[in-house]
Amino acid sequence: MDQNRQGARASYVALAVFVAGWILLPSGVRRLNREAFAEFQAPALHLLGRSRDLATYWEKRSRDAEELSAAGRDLARINAGLELKLKMLEDVRRENIRLREITRYQASPEYLTVVARVATRESASWWQRIVIRKGRNDGIRPGAPVVFGDAVVGRVAAVHLSTSEVDLVTSPGFRCTAYLEGDELNRIVLVNGVAAASLGSAKARVSVIPHDYTMPAGQPARVTTTGMGGVFPSGLTLGTLDGAAYATQVGNFKESLLVPSRDLYNLQEVSVLVPLKQNPGEALMQADQFQ
Repeated sequence: MDQNRQGARASYVALAVFVAGWILLPSGVRRLNREAFAEFQAPALHLLGRSRDLATYWEKRSRDAEELSAAGRDLARINAGLELKLKMLEDVRRENIRLREITRYQASPEYLTVVARVATRESASWWQRIVIRKGRNDGIRPGAPVVFGDAVVGRVAAVHLSTSEVDLVTSPGFRCTAYLEGDELNRIVLVNGVAAASLGSAKARVSVIPHDYTMPAGQPARVTTTGMGGVFPSGLTLGTLDGAAYATQVGNFKESLLVPSRDLYNLQEVSVLVPLKQNPGEALMQADQFQ
């Protein structure tokens, strides 16, 4: 019994010494250790993602020729319809450029789109993150918005050589300003992730909702980005208001839960919008990452 107690006491002492040493280490050494660990596990993450893609490939190869032929015909019809839409959008783009030149409208920030596969997901009770198979070598920078179509997935939190960590909309580290559908005054609300309880589902909260705001009848209210701050382009969909939780009163404002517009844990591929010009928020995130 005494030997067990001595062994337990020694373990606690070793743990305390390790934690104290880690706290006292310079920030540069801690960052070097984090980077080294991230690069050490990067090959395993790439192998995991590629093995999943290979399994999907062989699963599709196992389908019969008739099913593949039908899928090919459906795809051809879809492509034909998309070509017509592209021509229409090209006309709209030219008209948009003409009107901007006439009114001397200041152009919105431009982004470089980098498509990345999802390597792994972290759905702990606190952080809600995904790791993508693109990093510093591919031009990814901290703070870049991550989307799927017109829906916001999250924001790049940390960048390594060949992988990047993305805070999802439901992560406590996520913050964004938004507009509510049906609010003609376009009053700004705040969206932030919420730490989930143990074994609970992740959530996001919409706060500072005006007390006189009413949701559109018959449908959930869409929550979209404002474009302020230069991080997210305006008009992207963050999700919809959860009507069941809309009645929470906080001072002169209301709060609601946000239902993400995409199933964040079933995504296989995302797009990273890397701004061509650095914004102040990105500079702050880069400074935090190097500390």
